Amino acid sequence: MFYKHTLAAAAAAIALSRTPVAAQTDHHPKLHVNPRWEECSFQLDPSLTQAAWRQFTREAGLVAYFRPLADARPLGRGKFEVSMMQWQTNIDDDTPAWNDTFVHPDSTHWLKEGKGLKFPGLMARAGIAAKTDIAVYFTKNPGANYGFYGAQLQQNLFEDASGNWSASARTSFMKIYGPEDLDFATYGADAIVSRRFNVSKWLKVSPYAGVSSYLASSHEKSAVVNLADEHVLGGQAMVGAEVQLSKARLAAEYNVSRLNSFSLKVGIGR
Repeated sequence: MFYKHTLAAAAAAIALSRTPVAAQTDHHPKLHVNPRWEECSFQLDPSLTQAAWRQFTREAGLVAYFRPLADARPLGRGKFEVSMMQWQTNIDDDTPAWNDTFVHPDSTHWLKEGKGLKFPGLMARAGIAAKTDIAVYFTKNPGANYGFYGAQLQQNLFEDASGNWSASARTSFMKIYGPEDLDFATYGADAIVSRRFNVSKWLKVSPYAGVSSYLASSHEKSAVVNLADEHVLGGQAMVGAEVQLSKARLAAEYNVSRLNSFSLKVGIGR
């Protein structure tokens, strides 16, 4: 999730390039430094409190939430999509919730660049039945000590006679792997509606909207703190659009919640 370098392919594909590390300013807290890793990595600090641990759990649940950036229409049995994605969430990395859960390569290497925390990765979707799709997600920060993997199931609930209006339900999970100090996972449920506009034989545009609920769960395994597990419920609303240009798949989505997010996707499918 919390990268200074995004996956190169995802960054190139969606035209979000790495920006220079910001100069240290007075309003930033003192960073916890550990040069063991080239990028910001999970390592809990002894100053981490239960309140900050709960805040981290709540906000990381939004940062890591599985967003497929897809409309409510089913892919159809035997069809598939492979995509590169990037989610960006507006966290405040000056708070103890983020500052005391991470270490940094040096004292000026901030957790995020610009306004948001970027989370790039790869997704594959497939239609396993006429109205049922599955998706899997993977990301790894090669310079840090963590990555994420996840999966999602989408079931189409309604489609009108024209095939333009659709409604679907989704369930998903995302789980961290790699860090020695913690376990973390987020579980989600979505309800989504969309309408497809057939602009031409090759071009289709599908605006969509929906709501999500999630459960974020964290467990610390560090010897330097003694914190209870946290299980935090939350929700968000989504609005977005998916564009299909022949076999290309492009999408953008905005999520409104405690922390707002903006996401992009580029992929291919059939």
